[in-house]
Amino acid sequence: MDSVWKSMKCGIWVVAALALIGCAGVGGGLKVAMKQESYAPAFRADAYKQFKGKTVLLYNFTNNAANTKAWGYYSADKKVYYEAPVQLESYLWSCFQKAFQHAGIKILDQSAGYYGQPYNPYWWGYAPPPQARAALPKNTAEFQFTLNSMTDQECKFQVLISKNGETKLQKDFTVTAPPPRSAEDKGELEKGAYRLVDQMVTAVFNDKDFQKAL
Repeated sequence: MDSVWKSMKCGIWVVAALALIGCAGVGGGLKVAMKQESYAPAFRADAYKQFKGKTVLLYNFTNNAANTKAWGYYSADKKVYYEAPVQLESYLWSCFQKAFQHAGIKILDQSAGYYGQPYNPYWWGYAPPPQARAALPKNTAEFQFTLNSMTDQECKFQVLISKNGETKLQKDFTVTAPPPRSAEDKGELEKGAYRLVDQMVTAVFNDKDFQKAL
């Protein structure tokens, strides 16, 4: 009986430990779920009237940020982990798509695949051969995004714009945000994550070199 009871106690401890892990983020702390479906651009679209009608291909989003995980990023103090339902670069791609469309920018329909290739929304890094590039409509801006660092208070990334086969812009951006008012309110922390995306997008939109390149 003693051995059975010990086995039962061991099983209870294992279940309890797994439950605690499920409530915590990667590496411990609070986990906040971000959803691209829940992101709604909050910036004023009429502030970017010059972009209305422009066509953009959101071509390649890459995560090179060593301080992130595949599916999310941490708060500056490492106590909160913000997790997306898809890989972080895919989450940002979807949010940027929404933000660009909110500003009146036409996102090139990729349902048939870009450059005549089979479409896969999470297959990043595909480099089309030169002969296939003619399939891209003339004057369509290709937008490439590389994430270099990200926390809930600072984000560093690079944007590359090319058009008609020529590089028009390659620029680094740094966006900062104030500390969250509450480190325990998941709802407020999630809203803060979406505000950070807004800041990233508007930092690009407000850039004079980006405006010329688009």
